[in-house]
Amino acid sequence: MRGTSPCAPGRHALWTTSAGSGPTEAVSTTKALSSRHGAYEVLAALRDRIETTPWRGERGRTALRVLRAHLTFAEIAGGPLHHASERQTAEEAGISRTTLRAVYDTVLKPQGWLRRLRVGHGREGSTWYLDYGSAPSSHGAPAPLSRLRTTQFPP
Repeated sequence: MRGTSPCAPGRHALWTTSAGSGPTEAVSTTKALSSRHGAYEVLAALRDRIETTPWRGERGRTALRVLRAHLTFAEIAGGPLHHASERQTAEEAGISRTTLRAVYDTVLKPQGWLRRLRVGHGREGSTWYLDYGSAPSSHGAPAPLSRLRTTQFPP
């Protein structure tokens, strides 16, 4: 069972529960969507951000294909929270499941573009959440904030 609980004005938490065991893990705070129209605006902004991000190299282009597949599923679901199996996603993106897992683990998850909230079993797909990610650089990796990691700051 999924539910929401207010945690701050305009924000809510998502969680998954097992039958009768209560909330097991707070997974994230997400933007509260007031209507289906609001959800489509969020998805349109996500699509714009994804399409304007420079996805360099083979891994970056593959990550873009995976995100486009998840955007398709999210649009059908009516918001960034959606369900899809690895098989469905790999087929939609035109890649193997092994490649899908590698891109998720090395690019999409670490950079905050895509989160798997619950792993699917049997005929039930996993629960995913599309997010805005962090500022990209080469290969879709976040740009390092070098000025924050140095002892020399500009005057």
